[in-house]
Amino acid sequence: MEKIKTAIYSEDFVQLVKYVLIGVLGLVVDFGIYTILTHFKMNVEIANIISSTCGIINNFLWNSYTNFKVHDRMILRFISYFIVGQITTVSLFIFVTKLGYPHLIVKIVATFVATLIQFVINKVVTFRKAKKEEI
Repeated sequence: MEKIKTAIYSEDFVQLVKYVLIGVLGLVVDFGIYTILTHFKMNVEIANIISSTCGIINNFLWNSYTNFKVHDRMILRFISYFIVGQITTVSLFIFVTKLGYPHLIVKIVATFVATLIQFVINKVVTFRKAKKEEI
């Protein structure tokens, strides 16, 4: 029981929970914009680039300031976060455009799978705290 309690209160687990909650907010932004754009017959890749960019900007700012609490090198961190965030766009291109699967189902599945991959990459790379140089 003590191991479970320790795991639940670990920094990694707390960050994952915050990451998921921030991600839900980003999903609302992303899916809302995506649904509107595709309703008006915009190409799914273009609609996803626009909608996911809005969601990514939202999530990046929330994660930077409230979850991982890193504020240095913001432009480099954003570029890294943005590139990692495009996993869903690549998935849409492959599974919708090339293989013909329904775009909303692909977007939902790709978003959930990408979230776990993105958390690990963003924690280890994008939001890694800079090491202070010893004098």
